[in-house]
Amino acid sequence: MAFIKRLMDHLLNQVLVETLANSRWFQRFAVYTHKLSKEAAEKSKDHSKVLDEHVSTVMDKAKQFTSKMREDFARELKQLQEAEAQQRHMKK
Repeated sequence: MAFIKRLMDHLLNQVLVETLANSRWFQRFAVYTHKLSKEAAEKSKDHSKVLDEHVSTVMDKAKQFTSKMREDFARELKQLQEAEAQQRHMKK
């Protein structure tokens, strides 16, 4: 029984493949889908470059912002420490 099933599957598969391979419509469909997939791949490459540029720009701005925040924080901390030291000095 399994032999007959495998034989029928093989024959049907062979007929289906040959029919599709010889079909002008299927050939045009295959060329069209191949063309679309190549175009999509090219567009994704272009968009990934643009995305890389945007991410790079955002990262640069984030680095500048954190650097400025760090400087501001250090300056304010120093001012607070100086004010605290002056208060301790006045109490003595």
